[in-house]
Amino acid sequence: MRLPMTRLASLVLVLLVALLHGCALNAPAYSPDASGIERARNSGIRPAALGSFSVKPGATGGNSIGLRGSPMTSPVGNDYAAYLAEALRVELQLAGKLDPASPLEISGQLLSNDIAAGGFSTNSGHIEASFVVKRAGQTRYEAVKRAEATWDSSFVGAVAIPRAVQQYPVLVQQLIGKLWADPAFIAALQ
Repeated sequence: MRLPMTRLASLVLVLLVALLHGCALNAPAYSPDASGIERARNSGIRPAALGSFSVKPGATGGNSIGLRGSPMTSPVGNDYAAYLAEALRVELQLAGKLDPASPLEISGQLLSNDIAAGGFSTNSGHIEASFVVKRAGQTRYEAVKRAEATWDSSFVGAVAIPRAVQQYPVLVQQLIGKLWADPAFIAALQ
């Protein structure tokens, strides 16, 4: 069966638009870091509650991250601040240091969040957030933490995009790891 030339051209155009548009992706669920959980468990901190986590207005990658035209969104809440809050909640809970009724409260604001998937042989990403610890409404800690990573990749989108997606939870692990490694953060929670 032969298609008329105009139908064939229309079909090719539709397929081309579909390929160029890409499809939406969800970031992988957060996988807690065992060493971070151990640090939290053995740090002497008191159980803490989680306060609000928000995205700084206009922040890069607050709601979605573009991976070669395919938006990657958070599987938790409506933005990546919710993803960050959930990651911290999981680590605190697994360490036995989460208490919603605690006078200690950790809150945060996502400042920047991006992953590149367009490099020829390597790609990179970063996440940056401000964290605040309050006790009974008084600020005891406030700092900005940033995590960056670079990984081997490919120019081929079928390789580069999945590798970039897999790196996102690793970036979040590194960011939370910087909190656990900060003596001032630990002291604020003791």
